[in-house]
Amino acid sequence: MKSYLHKIKWLLSAMLLLNNFSSFAQITGEPIVTDRPDTIRSGVQGSINPINDNNEVLSGIQLLDQNFPGSLPLFGSNVRMRIGGYVKGDFIHDFDYVGDRYEFATGSIAVEGSPERELGGVTTFHSKQSRVNFDLRSQATWKNGKDFPMQVFVEFDWFFDSDAMRYNTRLRLAYGVIGRLLVGRSWTNAGDLSTLPGTIDFAAGDALYGGRTTQIRFQDRLGDNFTYVVALEEAGVQIDNPNNLEGSYRAQLPNLVGNIKYKANNGSSFQLGLDIFSLNWRGPSNVPNVTKTGYAITGSGRFTLKTSNYQDAFVYGAGLGKGQGGRIIALSWDGRASGVITANGLDLNPAWFAYGGYNHYWNKSLNSTISTAWTETDMTDDQLDSTIRKAGSFHANLIWFPYPLISTGIEYMWGLRENKNGIQGAASRVQFMMKFKFN
Repeated sequence: MKSYLHKIKWLLSAMLLLNNFSSFAQITGEPIVTDRPDTIRSGVQGSINPINDNNEVLSGIQLLDQNFPGSLPLFGSNVRMRIGGYVKGDFIHDFDYVGDRYEFATGSIAVEGSPERELGGVTTFHSKQSRVNFDLRSQATWKNGKDFPMQVFVEFDWFFDSDAMRYNTRLRLAYGVIGRLLVGRSWTNAGDLSTLPGTIDFAAGDALYGGRTTQIRFQDRLGDNFTYVVALEEAGVQIDNPNNLEGSYRAQLPNLVGNIKYKANNGSSFQLGLDIFSLNWRGPSNVPNVTKTGYAITGSGRFTLKTSNYQDAFVYGAGLGKGQGGRIIALSWDGRASGVITANGLDLNPAWFAYGGYNHYWNKSLNSTISTAWTETDMTDDQLDSTIRKAGSFHANLIWFPYPLISTGIEYMWGLRENKNGIQGAASRVQFMMKFKFN
């Protein structure tokens, strides 16, 4: 108990120190605002100041109407290019063993009684989350004289978890847009990146569903406030094989994914998503060849609240389904989450996830986010006792941004992992960061 009180005391002291700097921030710089000059809007996942770190995917008339500030012409063509990204230094101290030293992956927490539990905490410095992107846009004209947009977006970072690849360049996003059609690697359409809590931790509490995936996407507007998406995405599930049966998972069909989203003029939004996919196991004659259909239904939203001249936000999301555990980040750590193959066939695991967070502005240069995320799955008797059954986390941070493109802050996080046999493990971490954005 004393150790936890000591951690809380240390965190509060750091927060007070940052708060003392806030008056200086009001003199030296103001955070960037969005539509209304009198309102500061809360950020999205990874955006601990109001500047969006994750570019919204635009298509059709949105691209044609969208302002493209900071772009440069590529001479000899009608293409304009903007270079974006940031440099971010992270300084992390683990009080307990967490297998992933670079992001707070709850699935990597060591449970009681395991050898890793005895190793205890560690301190890690890294800048792997730094990223750079290239956004190229142009406009062409059909034979009927109607204009349509074209875009190419490519983004890289260095966030491989493996120490052997820690400095290798990683492709995050790479897609092209023609009119309302997107082809390439982007975020899954069943999730909603804009509703994830703004955390310093790269994992965002393991609240993300699906992650980045290669896809063919069609999206368009329905009136002024609604948009919809229909997409085919690369398949990817995790079938457990505890009895070491011959055979393997074979992706035979892409995922069919779609969503419909309402976005109010004040920044509030709600999205309903659907993910339908097949799980296929193929083996020799003594192992059943089987195909089953899995699904996930997701809902997420952002509710903005005007407080004085600032705009706080409550963000939330949840989902449930069957066979989709491998696409819930917190459950995917051990590679057994979607279902299990036995001599009797393929059983799909039901699973759910939920997260919520609140972003509050203390003043023009200081904000905080508190958030929590939880997920759980049901497993069959055949699966190993060490399989992840449940995981959850809590985050709280304090962020100071003295200039529009510079931010620094501190975050405390606590997480829990529980295995199928009921054995648990908890861990806590403190992370300090400083970030310099390009634009």
